[in-house]
Amino acid sequence: MIARRPALMLLAAALLATPALAKTDWANTVAATPSGGLLIGNPAAKVKLVEFASYTCSHCKAFHESGLPALKAKYLATGNVSFEQRSFVRNGPDFSASLLVACQAPRPALAFAGKLFAEQGEWTKGFEAMTAADNQAISAMPPEQQPAEMATRSGLDRWADARGVPLARSPACLADKAAQARLLAVRNDALTNYKLEGTPTFGINGVPVPGVFDWAGLEPKLQAALKSPKP
Repeated sequence: MIARRPALMLLAAALLATPALAKTDWANTVAATPSGGLLIGNPAAKVKLVEFASYTCSHCKAFHESGLPALKAKYLATGNVSFEQRSFVRNGPDFSASLLVACQAPRPALAFAGKLFAEQGEWTKGFEAMTAADNQAISAMPPEQQPAEMATRSGLDRWADARGVPLARSPACLADKAAQARLLAVRNDALTNYKLEGTPTFGINGVPVPGVFDWAGLEPKLQAALKSPKP
């Protein structure tokens, strides 16, 4: 027993010197969801927050700039809340922008989505400058070809090229029929099951949160959900 003591002491010292396992950085954990959304946080979180957002919506831009940082720091980081952003297509520019987001891996997709919100006033100018002739020409095309043509005529594809989506790749992204179908399915889900009346629209654990469009109104709902028994 005496002979084994030095070995035991060495083992104890080694265990003490072993660093603790790092905690998961949930606030910076990003994954794609089956619906085509972007999930930030712990997928097994008690409270699952969903946002239906439009990239051309000023209130959505405000939430992502002022509310999302607080959501990440105070709630997502704990692992108790997850946040899924789903693109709600409300117009042609939304459709084109959402397809460019959907064409990327989760982390760059989230970064690109942030740029769409941050520079909303810049990239939408090209769509506002489109003429009646432009719109007529686009409307005459097959539906699946319209997003790519809109991106070309508005300059969105060139704007995206400078922000990580190569110009040569955009046509395939914008003509992706499977991605188009997923976005339209998300739109239908929002209108049918979440009774969407405007953007952003939020849901907590699959239940719509009516009348809440900003962080000030959303945070109390999250706090209440955290205090309630686990569903």
